[in-house]
Amino acid sequence: RSYSSMVTQKGEPGKVAIIGAGVCGLISLRYAKESGHQCDVFEQTGEFGGTWVYTDNYGIDENGLPITRNLYQDLITNVPKEMMEFLNFRHSSDINESYITQPLVLKYLRDFADKFDLEKHIQYYSYVTKVEPHDDRWTVTVMDVKRKEERSECYDAVFICNGSFAHPRMPEVKGEKLFKGLLFHSCDYRSTTLFVNKRVLVVGGSFSAVDISRLIIPVAQKVYISHPKPLLINVENAILKPGVKELNEGGAVFIDGSKEDFDIIMYCTGYKHFYPFLTKECGITVEDSCVQYLYKHVINIERPTLFFIGIPTLVGAYINSDLQARFAVAFLDGKFNLPPKDVMLKEIQDHFKDLEHKNLPLRYFHNIGLELRAYMSDLCQISGIEPFPEVKIRIHEHVINTLVTCKRNTKYVIIDEEQFVEV
Repeated sequence: RSYSSMVTQKGEPGKVAIIGAGVCGLISLRYAKESGHQCDVFEQTGEFGGTWVYTDNYGIDENGLPITRNLYQDLITNVPKEMMEFLNFRHSSDINESYITQPLVLKYLRDFADKFDLEKHIQYYSYVTKVEPHDDRWTVTVMDVKRKEERSECYDAVFICNGSFAHPRMPEVKGEKLFKGLLFHSCDYRSTTLFVNKRVLVVGGSFSAVDISRLIIPVAQKVYISHPKPLLINVENAILKPGVKELNEGGAVFIDGSKEDFDIIMYCTGYKHFYPFLTKECGITVEDSCVQYLYKHVINIERPTLFFIGIPTLVGAYINSDLQARFAVAFLDGKFNLPPKDVMLKEIQDHFKDLEHKNLPLRYFHNIGLELRAYMSDLCQISGIEPFPEVKIRIHEHVINTLVTCKRNTKYVIIDEEQFVEV
């Protein structure tokens, strides 16, 4: 079957299913809708906004589904708001800070949805249980989580926008079941209350480990951070430990042989890509957070009307998802053709070899970071979509380069399409 047979041609708008109504789902809806496609967005909760909707609850929700919203009290964004904007849609000029709180991010998304009249396309309490290909189309099965009733419908294309921070990556640690204290993943962290006067072990060394450690240090008795490599970002008053070898009833044994007792062990070990609703016929596998095989991290090579929005990391979620959504819609509209399958697969194999050469694990496959400029150029040249202004890429590069030293009271002021100043 040719790729062109799987594409809804320009001038013949198709029917599009979008799974998830967070950042990636909203931007995908905007562009697919503007291109004339009939869109249904399936959201398992009762509110759009994805991870930016705060809840005190954790674990399982009232409908029996895992709670995938993992923000905590006092959170400040770890990238400036200037990197958290879709193309040509700015945050309110009333906001002076660059690093902002969760309510301001959610307000931005609500303003965006209002501006483009998006909410009427969202079906709430709709949990996707199966996506399977049928000839050149897709059958999407959705459960009404209130009534526990399933329904199925056919679509010309499917956008996977179920988020990169919904399913925690839990390490397998010897002796975990022996530990008598409290052990949980940071996705369930909400406030410092539990940590008052406690001895705490934080396992992990990235953003959540650093941010949460800084919040709990003032109230805890002692905070230890375990990571096999030196931390990129300094955490004052934390005691650094190497990787955990095993757990016991009272605490942890580290790979250097040292032992400590703890009241609480919290895994800040990140998240994994999880698509339990995709049947094997969809042609997608996930190995160590590498989704295989996607052209330009977006288009399913095996069945190219299945799109994944928002997978790349260290890239700025808003810039990336905006570019990827427009790239996907451009393909759906017949604005460009895919290269031969063997050419696309060779590009991916070359990337695998590059990771191996750099001695990096497979989970770094979608890590774009400082390659954003080249990635954006690639997507724009292939599809003809509009690039982001140069100033956005310069801010992104500056933030990535200063992750270790950057302070959250830094403010960025955009001067024009190319220049910004840091104050």
